[in-house]
Parts: sequence; structure tokens; C-alpha cells
Amino acid sequence: MSEAGYGAEQEAGRRARRVARLREEAARGEAIDEDVIRRAQAAQRNWSVGAEGERLVAANLAHLERYGWVALHDLRWPGRQRANIDHVAVGPGGIVVIDAKNWSGRVAVAEGNLRQNGYGRASSADGVSQAAADVTALLAPQHRTAVRAVLCLAAQDQAPTPVQGVDVLGRWQLAEYLLRMPPRLSVYDVADVARYLEDELRRPLVPTPAGRAPRRSATAGQRTRATRGTGRSPRRTKERGMSKRRAAVVEFMLTIAGIFAVYQIVMHILRSYASSIGG
Repeated sequence: MSEAGYGAEQEAGRRARRVARLREEAARGEAIDEDVIRRAQAAQRNWSVGAEGERLVAANLAHLERYGWVALHDLRWPGRQRANIDHVAVGPGGIVVIDAKNWSGRVAVAEGNLRQNGYGRASSADGVSQAAADVTALLAPQHRTAVRAVLCLAAQDQAPTPVQGVDVLGRWQLAEYLLRMPPRLSVYDVADVARYLEDELRRPLVPTPAGRAPRRSATAGQRTRATRGTGRSPRRTKERGMSKRRAAVVEFMLTIAGIFAVYQIVMHILRSYASSIGG
């Protein structure tokens, strides 16, 4: 299982190396615009701040394990080559896709609009909504209505407020929000769904030629389609069928052996009886 913020921290490291490279080129006298360096530094800070926000949200989710919730972190976004999903919480209340935002300044949620320092952030709500939809598509039909999308503010207090089908809330309100959700999944459902998503969203994509969309291996795709809604793999089903056939053959052979044994006993008795009469 990946640690929360791992992907963002890796990206921050790549941006830091780019900043160092730009500074080295500038020091050698190459024509490097100072604005390019400043933008690279800003990108590095943003990724680092984002990674810290993911870790803060993960710490809050960890307290819910005693209540039957399982938290998955830094997952692959289904169908996308590089994008990731910050958190997925699976528990009695359902499956919750969570995008952590470690925004600075003032965040306002009013009349269905999300703003940070006066700037509209509707695209952030759209992003987590799409991520939730893509996760929903992986699930069995009976579990799809149990999915919710949440945008969690790591640095602000915010009562849960709907924005474009996404619940926006503060980090300190997250635990209460999850615990107050009406029961949707059994203990067994929680374990099965969490294990399935952990396996499905950790699997690396199979490299493809340029210009083609990445895909998972054929075996993984076949297994996914077969297990969605049935909970069993084709291989396991085939093995069970073969076991039943073998059992039937063994039972038939034992029946024949039993009949032959009875026949031998009866013939022995008849021969003994005939011998006693003849004597």
C-alpha cells in the first residue's frame, strides 16, 4: 500500500531537480529567464504543499479504522496514464473518493460555488466528481450507488456543503461526515471492495506504442469482467467444475466396486450351500 502524498512528493522532487538544473544553466551563463525559474519554484512548492495536505487527511482517516473503515491512498486514476486519486475510504457508509486540497487563504462555499481567495475552483469539484465516476465504473452494480465524491480542505474548517454533486468539507469535519453516513455495506462487503480496489488501482499499466491509450493486461481485464458482480474468477469456476466431474467419476467407480463385492459374496454363499447339499 502506498503512503499518502507519495505521488505528489515524487512530483515535487522532479520539479526541485528542474529548478536546480535551471540554476546551473544560468550560472554557466546560459540565457535562462528568471521568470521560468520562479514558475518552476512555485510548481515545486505547490506539489510539496499538496503532499502535506494528503498526509494530513490520511492521518484523520487512520482514526476511523476502529469503526470499520479502510483507507487507501495515492491510487491510480482509472483510465488515465499519470493522474492519481488522493484517497478512497471504504466503510459501512459506502465508498468515498476524496480529493485533498491544501489551499491557503480564504475558501468560501456559497450558493453552489467554490472559491479560493476570490477565484473560482469549480474545476476542482469537477475533477473529484469525474474520479468518483471512474471508480464507480469498476464496481459491481450493487455497489455503484454507494459511491460519494468529497473535496476535503486540509487547512480550513468547513461544514459539509454540496457543490456540483460533490461534498466540500474541512479536514476536521471528515470523520464525523463518514461516521454519520447511513449503513450501505456489510463488514464482508467492506473487506471485499477495499481488497478489490487496492488490487485494481495498484496494477501498473501495460506500455503501448505512442499514440495509443494505455491498457491493463488482458488477463487482468478478463478477470475484472468475470469477477464484477460474481466474486469468483473464471479459473476458479473451471477448477470447481473439474472437481465435480472427478467426484462423480469416483462415486460411479465406488458404486461398481460395491456391486461386484456383493456379487462375489452371494456367489460364495451359493457355492457353499451347494457343496453342503451335495455332501
